[in-house]
Amino acid sequence: MSIDSLLIALFLILLFSRVLGECCNRIGWPPVVGEIGAGLLLGPSVLGWLEPTQVLANIAELGVILLLFSIGAETSIKRLYSAGRQVAAVAIIGIVMPLLLTGLAAFYWLELSLFAAIFYGCTLTATSIGISLRVLSDSGQQQSSAGHLILGAAVFDDIAGVILLSLLFNFASEGQLAPLAIIKLCGLLLLFLLLAPPLGRMLVYLLRVFSYQSQTPGYEAVVMLTLICLFAWLAHLFGAPALLGGFAAGLALSRQFIWPWQKYLQNPFPFTHKLEKSMQPLTDVFAPVFFVYVGISLDLSQLNLSPYSLLLLLAMILLAFIGKLAAGLVVSGTWRQKLIVGSAMVPRGEVGLVFAEVGRQLDIIPAKVFTELVLVIAITTLLGPLLLRRLLPKEGEA
Repeated sequence: MSIDSLLIALFLILLFSRVLGECCNRIGWPPVVGEIGAGLLLGPSVLGWLEPTQVLANIAELGVILLLFSIGAETSIKRLYSAGRQVAAVAIIGIVMPLLLTGLAAFYWLELSLFAAIFYGCTLTATSIGISLRVLSDSGQQQSSAGHLILGAAVFDDIAGVILLSLLFNFASEGQLAPLAIIKLCGLLLLFLLLAPPLGRMLVYLLRVFSYQSQTPGYEAVVMLTLICLFAWLAHLFGAPALLGGFAAGLALSRQFIWPWQKYLQNPFPFTHKLEKSMQPLTDVFAPVFFVYVGISLDLSQLNLSPYSLLLLLAMILLAFIGKLAAGLVVSGTWRQKLIVGSAMVPRGEVGLVFAEVGRQLDIIPAKVFTELVLVIAITTLLGPLLLRRLLPKEGEA
């Protein structure tokens, strides 16, 4: 791709993603739906102005690494510990049920290989909690018991999702599902997630000392991007996707960072907050590129519009919905409270799209199935918050 082609591609991607994302936001839809729509519009499915190229794929991967960094920075391990067994039960059921329901359906109905069906099911285990938290916040319910429960389950879900993706990535690369390989990889991943954040925190201490001497504008952004790139490279070295490194770098900045050596690595919060804020503009620019790229990669001509295929698509959407709603059944309280928690876990959003795109790039998910899978993710991302908004009590309502 020549430089002029790249510049016009970025111009179109940033312009269309911003306009359509803003339009969706104004009508109460998640902006990610508009960003995927921008990709559909620009890509081969509609206008055909842009094609999925390796250069755009690399920029999109940088976007998803930055996105996982921001998720890691907002992850509270302390909240996960303190939220109790109910949170773990909600999260585990929210992972196992969609995996079983959609994985088995993909194997028997879509006739995928066993590994591809597992990958398909794992893609639909992910939860995009940011979308649901926005709805909770708008309704004044973010600090309610349901809000805390949902947030705790989301932390568990995020960590489990990243580990699952890393395992599947390694299996696809190595071409084996040997028990010893699973144990070895799990050990390496846990070692990375245990050691990378403390290492990052120590580097933050060192960089804070240098910051007092630095007269260079933009010191925080340069430092943080350097750390993210380092950890992304280290993650790849450990046999995991680079995005796990972004997540680990974010954990190093997390406010409530709990390890046995916490007293030795207290969070220098004013400085880490500056580091986190310095990355927000970069994340805001590059993360939408990933979602637009997913839309560009879709080819709606691959979609089979026969009644049987549409019925299958509807069934997969229903199974994806039921699998997450089931997570709310373990919550004590009224049926309304159970449905609130379950519906908050429904949106797949950016996390599911990361899974789907990795599956497409590794040739695990066929092009036709990829298109249908992204539609399932997009529809659950849209319908989950709409259901949640209807179930939540209005501000001032008991």
